[in-house]
Amino acid sequence: MGDVTPSETLSEVASRVRAQEARFRDLVHNHFFTSILEARALFPLSRERTHLGLVPVITDVLDRTPLNGQVPQHMLDYVAAHGVRHRRHGFPSEAYGPFGDSLAAALADVLPAAEPEILAAAQQALRQVCQAMASAAHQQDLAGVPPAYLATVTHVERRSRRISVVHLDSQKIDYRAGQNIPVAMSYLPGTWRTLTPVLPSDDHGQLEFHIQVHENGAASGMLANPRVGDYWTLGAPTGNLNTEGHSPLLLISHRMGLAPMRAIIFDLLQRPGPHQPVHLLMSAEYPGELHDLRTLSNLARTVDWLEITPVAENPADPWWVGATSASEPPTGVSVQVSEDLGQFVLDQGIWDNHEVLVAGPARGVHEAVRSLYRGGVPFNLVDYEAW
Repeated sequence: MGDVTPSETLSEVASRVRAQEARFRDLVHNHFFTSILEARALFPLSRERTHLGLVPVITDVLDRTPLNGQVPQHMLDYVAAHGVRHRRHGFPSEAYGPFGDSLAAALADVLPAAEPEILAAAQQALRQVCQAMASAAHQQDLAGVPPAYLATVTHVERRSRRISVVHLDSQKIDYRAGQNIPVAMSYLPGTWRTLTPVLPSDDHGQLEFHIQVHENGAASGMLANPRVGDYWTLGAPTGNLNTEGHSPLLLISHRMGLAPMRAIIFDLLQRPGPHQPVHLLMSAEYPGELHDLRTLSNLARTVDWLEITPVAENPADPWWVGATSASEPPTGVSVQVSEDLGQFVLDQGIWDNHEVLVAGPARGVHEAVRSLYRGGVPFNLVDYEAW
């Protein structure tokens, strides 16, 4: 498909769907909810927040599908992974057929003047997408893989005004350190948020999440302030941020990007030595939001391969931060101050022989990654996850 130009694909159809994204989404859901009444309970109550990833995924497929409507295999593999993840919603594999019909009907509505051959090819492509998702979900069903996991909140600890630590008990969930888990609460049906466990998977199903409340974020506020005994639903783990630990390792966590880095460090602790050197550069907006500094600094004192460098964007906390002892640096540890995470990374040393992992909000992560490239770190040694 690398030799196929946009004029030879269904990219024009994709463009027209993008231009009517909200209307197309509403048409799909109206048709689908009419054909399967109980499906409405699987989606958020607010229609404005319903299935926001639908149009980006299907237009991505159409952009890469030839005019004959035969979806390339690599794109079918891509959407099949979505089918596996969507099992957490309780979306049965049998529902993908009707959903494909709803996609086809909505496409006809938003493209009334399309050439019949082009419309038919696009509808065929969308039905292939649904077939691939249904098949992947069905295979997981046959293999006995749980579509989701139930977890119970056992403890909640406030680390600052905006940051909480939430402990849960569930069954054993197989995930790699650094992976993410989609979560939902009964208070917000159909609304999912992605969190990262801060510890490796264990046989007892115990989970710990560090959660920051976002401005105007009702979901993050509820997730950060649950009650003991609340039930959460957890989906299948996703993500590929990880290390084999064969090279010196630089971990850069920007704000809540600390979660995957912490899990990776504790995973390395469980592996037999000798260990390669690991340098964690942990950043936060304010010193009081370095919410795990004391624990990680004390850990670094007990192992000779781990070094911690804390940095804050601002030199002091405003009154509202509400810092706790968890962010207090132990004796001998000082918090650096820098508004430019990327430049700070370069100032800390030469990293061209290190494997580098970066995680956190997009702006800070991209600044750090660009600085690493400018500093001579090879592209193939840098992996990152931004949100």
